[in-house]
Amino acid sequence: MNSWQRWFKAPQTHWLRRALFQIHLWAGIGLGLYVLVIGASGTALLLKSPFYGWFEPKYVDIPEGVAPLEGDDLRARMEEVYAGAELGFLIEAFNEEDATYIVLNIDGEFIPHYFNQYTGEDNGPARPWPIRSVEWVADIHDDLLLGPQGRRYNGMAATVFILMSLSGLVIWWQGRSRWYTGLIINPFDRHHGLLWQLHSFAGFWGLLLMFAWGVSGVQLGWPQGLGTFLGWFGIDQPVRGRGSSGLLGFFREIHFATPGEGVLVTWLWILASTIPTLLFVTGLVVWWRRVVVRQWQVWRSAQATPSA
Repeated sequence: MNSWQRWFKAPQTHWLRRALFQIHLWAGIGLGLYVLVIGASGTALLLKSPFYGWFEPKYVDIPEGVAPLEGDDLRARMEEVYAGAELGFLIEAFNEEDATYIVLNIDGEFIPHYFNQYTGEDNGPARPWPIRSVEWVADIHDDLLLGPQGRRYNGMAATVFILMSLSGLVIWWQGRSRWYTGLIINPFDRHHGLLWQLHSFAGFWGLLLMFAWGVSGVQLGWPQGLGTFLGWFGIDQPVRGRGSSGLLGFFREIHFATPGEGVLVTWLWILASTIPTLLFVTGLVVWWRRVVVRQWQVWRSAQATPSA
C-alpha cells in the first residue's frame, strides 16, 4: 500500500495525519483560552444590538390625556429631578413614544440619561449596566483591552487559528469506509462518543465561517502581515478597511455578520458565532478524557503495582 492509498483507506496510520493531528491538538490547547474568550465575546458583540433594544430606556408609555413637558417647563422640571447635576446637551423627543435625551454633568463626568416628559421622572441612564457590560466584552473581542497592540495580537493569533482550522479539515477525513462519520451525529455510534461527533460535525460544517473569521481577523488586526503574504504570490489587493474587495471583502462581511436581514437571520448569526466556543469545549473534554484521564489511570495502576 503506497502513501496515497494509505491516506485514502487508513489515514490514521499515515505519518502526515499524525503530524497534523499534533499541530491541531497543541494549537487548540495553546489557543484554547484565547478561542474561548474571542468566541464568547464575538457572540456578545452580535448581542449588542438586541441589548440596546432590550435595555435602553429610550421609550415611554403615553398616558391618556397628559400633555408632555416642553421647552422651559421641561428644563425646569429636569433641574428639580437632577438637582446637584449640571444639565448639558438635550434632545427633545421627535416622536410621542420617544423619551427626552439629556446629558448630565456630575462632578466632571458626562452621563447621558433618558427623561420621561409625560411623568416628569427620570427614565434611567442611556447606558445601563447590561449595555455597558456587553460593550466591555465587545472591547475584549476587538483589542483584548490592550488598544492597538491588542488588535495586532488578535491578528497574529488569527493566523494560528487558520492553521488549526485547516489542519482540522485534513484530519477530519476518516478513510473511504467511514468518510461520512464527520458529516452527521449518530447517537447509536458506539465507536465515537457524542462529543467527538459534535466536534467533528461542527468543525466540518463551520469550516468556511472559521476560515473567514480567521482571514478577516488577520486583515483587521495585522494587515501588514496579510499584505506581505499576498505579495509573495503576486497578489496586489487592498487589505485595509473598506478598500478590500473580492474574497477579502466577502470574509469581512462574514466577520461582521452583515449578509442577510431580519431578526431570524440575526439570531442565526448569533447561533453560528458559538461554533468556536463549542469546538473548544468539546475538543478539551475529549482530549481530557482520552489522554489525561487515561494517562492518570496508567500512572495510578503503576503506582498500585508492587515492585518485584
